[in-house]
Amino acid sequence: MMKDEIQDPIRLCVIDDIRSVVAGLTAIAWEDYGILLEGTSANGSDGLELVTRLKPDLVITDIRMPKMDGLTMLQHMLETNHPCKVILISGYADFEYAQQAVHLGAYEFVVKPFTEEDILDVVLRAKEQILEERSKLHHHHLMESKLRESMPVLRQEYVSMLVHHRTTWEHASERWNFLGIELEHHDFIVMLIEIDKYREQVADLSIREAELIRFSLQNIVEETIREFSSCVVIRAKNNRFLALLNDPAFGDVMQIAESCCRNIKKYSKYTISIGVSGKVLQTHQLPDAYREAERALAYHIFSEGNAAIGIGDLPETGSQPPLSLERKDELLLALRTGNGDRAVELLCAISSQLQGLTPPPHPDYLLSLYDELAASVIRVLYELAPFAEIQPLIARYKSTRGTTGMPLSSLEQQLSLLCREGANVVGSNTLSESQKIIFRSLEFIQSRLGEEVTLTECAANVHLSVSYYSSLFKKVTGMTVTQYVNQERIRLAKTLLVEGKSVQEVSVAVGYEERRYFSEMFKRITGMTPTEFRSDYHPDPPEEA
Repeated sequence: MMKDEIQDPIRLCVIDDIRSVVAGLTAIAWEDYGILLEGTSANGSDGLELVTRLKPDLVITDIRMPKMDGLTMLQHMLETNHPCKVILISGYADFEYAQQAVHLGAYEFVVKPFTEEDILDVVLRAKEQILEERSKLHHHHLMESKLRESMPVLRQEYVSMLVHHRTTWEHASERWNFLGIELEHHDFIVMLIEIDKYREQVADLSIREAELIRFSLQNIVEETIREFSSCVVIRAKNNRFLALLNDPAFGDVMQIAESCCRNIKKYSKYTISIGVSGKVLQTHQLPDAYREAERALAYHIFSEGNAAIGIGDLPETGSQPPLSLERKDELLLALRTGNGDRAVELLCAISSQLQGLTPPPHPDYLLSLYDELAASVIRVLYELAPFAEIQPLIARYKSTRGTTGMPLSSLEQQLSLLCREGANVVGSNTLSESQKIIFRSLEFIQSRLGEEVTLTECAANVHLSVSYYSSLFKKVTGMTVTQYVNQERIRLAKTLLVEGKSVQEVSVAVGYEERRYFSEMFKRITGMTPTEFRSDYHPDPPEEA
């Protein structure tokens, strides 16, 4: 019922075999009261046909009429379930008869003789009740319409809750059935679907265009899965969908996921990555399936997208062995010298090391290493470059790093761009010639930490006299060459000890031929012996001093 229908005129029919009564009732100016006289009839049989055809809101009829009396006509009207108010006209002799009619469902009765005021009073009261009932019916229809419109959203919210909170079927069934979720309540699989490079592809589109893309991709996924199994596909994040489906009776779930990838690429200009869980039996296990799908999806950082990875495809991993960013300090030193090419070269070496590990580390652990590397790069750039020049570069990197589903190759590319452009800003703005010379020298020293390095070699490397080089080095770094070499050797030694190498191996690796001298130097700088430091990370039986 539309809102305008609530204000429509009340439609009235008059049924009576006495012409003077009909004439008197039709002479009333009903339009002045918002009432429209639709028709009249002179007997009950014709009156019933009139009411059936016109379906008025209000009927005024006599109890005693030929062919069919008013009471019988009322009973037939009630059987049709048409919501109509009936006002009966009766004589004093029919008073008990009229009361019976009211008991059956008539609105009211008016006793003859009556005045125009008498009939208007009853009719206007009936009109108010009719309008009130119309308003309630309109509100009811409006609520039903809103509920139908909101069903997809309610289903989405409920499925999202089921995959995040453990819920037994006993607690889930009532709302499950109310929302019309067309799935069997057992044998579930969860797919987590991500639109590859979504943010950068829709960055210049309007909200309407972006919404249309998500809607169409969701439809393609849903139609593809429904060819094999019942499913519910909902939106997760801006660039993600979640599909909840029953384990297909025929076909393999990975084939279904791969079909989704193919159809998305075939019918749109986008691609998707899918993480697929194993099968779970009951609704309370859905959070477990969701975590499996999420973990499988995370491994897409090793791919370029447009693929499905199942939980069974992942390497079995226990605790993550510690990894160190061995060349991070060299990379930061290249930034300090303003050497963008060298910084990118070192970053590529670090990335090759990390991405070449077998089995590959967990994606979240790997990303944390990249975040650690990026944080160090950003800190150095803030320390050395003007804020106004460096901030746009950092903001651009952070915005792209916040993009979920970015493969490692893209992440490395963005970090390389930050290093190259950041180093150029550092080199062109903040470094004096003397700083550039000493920072180039630091790169030379870093490359020789495992060997004997002399002051003469360092000075010759940057084409300065030993005395001038020594003075300039102290001015720029705040320490002598020997102090710097010892500091960097001990820093490298810490990394190697944490990795589990023996004290003897570390001593040789950092350029100390005598272990005793190495231990003395280590304790002088760190406050503990190498063995004590190593035992904090590897509580093995202590080595002999």
